[in-house]
Amino acid sequence: MSAGDVPVGQVVRGYVTFVGSEGSWIGAPFMSFSYSANGKRFHKSLNETIDAWSTATLRKASYGLKVGDPVSVWCSLSDPDVCCVGEKPAEKPAMLRLIEALGAIGYLN
Repeated sequence: MSAGDVPVGQVVRGYVTFVGSEGSWIGAPFMSFSYSANGKRFHKSLNETIDAWSTATLRKASYGLKVGDPVSVWCSLSDPDVCCVGEKPAEKPAMLRLIEALGAIGYLN
C-alpha cells in the first residue's frame, strides 16, 4: 500500500486482548486487540491488519504490551474493519507492491 492508497481514517482507542504465540506465529510475537468504531465492536489479531505484511511493524506493535493495555488503532472511516495498530498504516516498499501487482495479473505463475 502506498501513501496514496491509504483510505481516510481515524484513530480510536483499543485494548490488548491477547499477547503470546499462536499457530504459525510460534516463537514470534502475536497479539490480538479490540476496538470500537461507528457504533460497532471489532476484534482483530495483528495478522489481520492492513500492514500485517511488515514483521517489523508487528514486532513494534506488540513489544512490551500486556492484556488490558490500551493501544491506538487506526481504522478506515468507510470500512472500520480495515485497521492497524498505531497512528497510520505502514507503507509497503515499492518492490513488494510490484511483486503483488505482477502476481495479481498472473505474471508470476
